[in-house]
Amino acid sequence: MLSIYSLLANAQKIKGIITDNTGKILPFASVFIKENNKGTNANSEGKYSIKPEPGRYTLVCQHVGYKKEERKITVTNDDQEQNFVLNLQEMTLSEVIIKNGEDPAYQIIRNAIKKRTYFESQLASFQCEVYTKGQMRVRNYPKKFFGRKVDFEDGDTSKQKMLYLSETISKYFVDKPNKEKIEVISSKVSGQSDGFGLSAPRFLSLYANNVFIGENLNPRGFVSPIAENALNFYRYKLEGAYFEDGREISHIKVIPKRTYEPLFSGYIDIVADEWRIHSAQLQLTKASQMELVDTLRIEQLYRPLNKEVWYISSQVIYPAIKILGFDAYGSFVNIYSNFNVEPVFDKKTFSSTILKYTDSSNKKTTEYWEKARPVPLMADEIKDYKRKDSLELAKKDPAYLDSLEKVRNKITLANIILLGQSFQSERKRTSISYPSLLELVSFNPAEGWVANPSFAWTKKLDTTSSGRRSISIAPTLRYGFSNKHFNAHLTVGYTYGKKYATTITFSGGSRVFQFNNNSPIGQRGNTISCLFSEENRIKSYEAVYFRGSFRKGIGNGFTFYTGFQYQDRKPLNNTTNYTWRDKPNREYTPNYPDELVSANIKRHQVFMATIGMNWQPGARYIELPDRKINIGSKYPVFSAQYTQGFKDVFGSDESFSKWKLGITDDINFKLQGKFRYRLGMGGFVDTGRNVQVPDYNHFNGNISTFATEYLNSFQLLPIYLFSNISRFYVLAHVEHNFKGFLTNKIPGIKKLNLYLVAGANGFYINGNKNYYEIFAGFDNIFKQLRIDFVQSYRDGKAWQNGIRIGFSRISGRRGDDWP
Repeated sequence: MLSIYSLLANAQKIKGIITDNTGKILPFASVFIKENNKGTNANSEGKYSIKPEPGRYTLVCQHVGYKKEERKITVTNDDQEQNFVLNLQEMTLSEVIIKNGEDPAYQIIRNAIKKRTYFESQLASFQCEVYTKGQMRVRNYPKKFFGRKVDFEDGDTSKQKMLYLSETISKYFVDKPNKEKIEVISSKVSGQSDGFGLSAPRFLSLYANNVFIGENLNPRGFVSPIAENALNFYRYKLEGAYFEDGREISHIKVIPKRTYEPLFSGYIDIVADEWRIHSAQLQLTKASQMELVDTLRIEQLYRPLNKEVWYISSQVIYPAIKILGFDAYGSFVNIYSNFNVEPVFDKKTFSSTILKYTDSSNKKTTEYWEKARPVPLMADEIKDYKRKDSLELAKKDPAYLDSLEKVRNKITLANIILLGQSFQSERKRTSISYPSLLELVSFNPAEGWVANPSFAWTKKLDTTSSGRRSISIAPTLRYGFSNKHFNAHLTVGYTYGKKYATTITFSGGSRVFQFNNNSPIGQRGNTISCLFSEENRIKSYEAVYFRGSFRKGIGNGFTFYTGFQYQDRKPLNNTTNYTWRDKPNREYTPNYPDELVSANIKRHQVFMATIGMNWQPGARYIELPDRKINIGSKYPVFSAQYTQGFKDVFGSDESFSKWKLGITDDINFKLQGKFRYRLGMGGFVDTGRNVQVPDYNHFNGNISTFATEYLNSFQLLPIYLFSNISRFYVLAHVEHNFKGFLTNKIPGIKKLNLYLVAGANGFYINGNKNYYEIFAGFDNIFKQLRIDFVQSYRDGKAWQNGIRIGFSRISGRRGDDWP
């Protein structure tokens, strides 16, 4: 297959400007050679250029909503200018026959729906080249954001500027239903000489029932105007017809029947008698249940490849967003060329890698791009490239970097108290971060007031932005003012790996552990419950310890990990009754799981080792020149882990072996929402001798009003009540987030775009103990919050109920450096 570069390198240039008959610029209009179907698009200023070989051609120019113009040209050895002035399509609306009160557009749409699957399957196997250009700009932005000056570090203080600009040329291979590959030939990002630009050549196919644009825009996707059940969602109006190349094209207005449904509005043009799509101008808004952006306009123009097959010759997406004082907009254009609908793929064409950036893709010269890009750059795009390329060179100057770091690393009161403070050095490729005062100070009755200073230092060892080699060092100090104990530990980590990530971590010293080493209870929440309710939720002990872990991705969806740990444990008992609200007949419970055992642990030692593996079948990867990134697959993630305690090794008092298996998955039902589940089982193979409470199997409970990780915890379960050394347990977490389905039909609620969520959590232990809870609530409150009502059942009988409040995306808490 000839590349765009080789086709254009020695050809002569035809250039021009495309406007309508009023002088209005027609951005991204399509220009192509009729004889060979090779073409380009204008930029957003209406300027185009094309480089055919010498000869006689028919030059065609068209834009959605305008009459196509054809022009005979002769290409010589000289450049020439061909400007186009397009007229609006002259719509004819012959005598409209209304049957049973129905607009004739409905019958046209029914015919298009009948042919939908036929046209969708036409491009079941193909390869092509795609040029992608993406840009984002701001029209306005605030001077300060959360108390900090807004500075884009581009040397430009104007309110209107380019935020992002990239170009990519890719080869795109498709063999439906499941095989797809994008190979990036060249990539350019303004101001990032080692960056990789956006490559998203996939068609937004309106022939599909559900048009999925992106998880962040709407996980349900959007109903196509010619979906199988589109008549249930849309109204249609025939606004006229026009003729093009002897074909009659019907211009149909698409109108959503209801607001706050995932529906398009705008126009779709259908070729009469063939019932295929000719072009589309569609829009999504907040009333389409769209998240993240305010509006999204989509323009598509189809073109015949041969007598039977049409393809999308250009696709332009226009996002716009206004949020917190920022007003941004942009455009992302895909231009498709060199189509082959009868490709011959070999066994090496498709693999687990679906997006690959070749080694030299971001090293192309300016001369290459001037000849290869099919869409001319606009004046401000040329200026942006030059300014940011110069700025990138300037950023390497030590004096400039020092001045930049003074601004970036400015100490603020909000960071010190609430957010934490960080300092970065680009020249040294290092960063250091400190926790906020709220994390530095805590309280519990075992230690009293606690000072817990720490910092984390990281150094990036690779000079390229995509490299992953780094080293981190994190020392932590801890002093309890009541028990007067001082603890200190150090964690060191090293990450490397050319293809797949590998992480080695060591940690040692003395520290305070929760009995559940996954640390399910936060220090900040526990401090509040102690001081205001005289309720100590954290149960802890002290230990001198040393641990190490190794985690490595090994391809094909597999991740292997192993680790060891030694702890010399000592009990911590309460040393103070201090509280801010002393309640009569109430005192702190002991600093051990008193619902499980009647006395605190005694000093003992343990040495254990763990080995495990995660596997996601069909895992797909993005491949950069120096690494691979796992982006998951449509299949579940399976996990297996085995832990062995060794008696007498380093004086260990315990001997045990335990196992666990797990499976987790997200299933997108699109319009009906998203279903998530996590299933697990495990138990002790051998309880050996003297197994201590920290080594029990623990379920992640929660006794706070604030929710813990939704798919990995029990929201009403006392923390240690069901911890055990049983031979077998099974657990399940399931929830369905309707993502606006059902609630978008309720007046008042639908405007708030709330998501109904419901599910259950439960477990069985040896078949004779069981606990489960069911919940229902609303998600997406102010785009961030979720509130659930939860009812629990113990051994089949109603037990407790309560409200849980949390963030929509709660990440799990886990041990710092233990597999």
